[in-house]
Amino acid sequence: SLGATSVTPPTFTQLTSRAEAIFRGEVTTLRTELITRGESRAIFTYVTFRIQEILKGTVPASAGADHTVTLEFLGGTVGELTMDVAGMPRFSVGQTELLFVEKNGQHICPLVSMMFGRYRIQRHATTGAEFIARDNGAPLTSTDDIALPMVAAAFAARVTPLRAAALTPAAFSALIRDEAARVHTP
Repeated sequence: SLGATSVTPPTFTQLTSRAEAIFRGEVTTLRTELITRGESRAIFTYVTFRIQEILKGTVPASAGADHTVTLEFLGGTVGELTMDVAGMPRFSVGQTELLFVEKNGQHICPLVSMMFGRYRIQRHATTGAEFIARDNGAPLTSTDDIALPMVAAAFAARVTPLRAAALTPAAFSALIRDEAARVHTP
């Protein structure tokens, strides 16, 4: 088990500009491996996404012809061995995600600012409407929320009813495209 992970929350502009690629995709497979390099051993989790939409950049170099991409995360479980990395996003097969990706396979996490580079696409329990949630499950009501610290899910659930309506995937995607175009326009 690794100790605490400290990540400074980025602004929306920083998140968008640092990302080499931003895409919406569905988790299709999860695979873990124990890797030995010299005297060091570590567990890695490989998460494969079926890409539904690219919002910035190009599909990462590891993308397959079937429009999938596999991202490498430090940590996971192999047999009775577990390597837990605090703050590392955890994924589930079938979940749809919006990800801000940089340096896949070169860092412990291929997402910009770890958990700040992951946004879940969820459905409202009663209306069935899709909305964007942060890694901790709190609805994203504005791009200003991105720079807020990531609080525990239980606290986020208590605060959520007091806030404005969450962004829809279409609205968040439009904001990302606009920001990516603004940042890259001379």
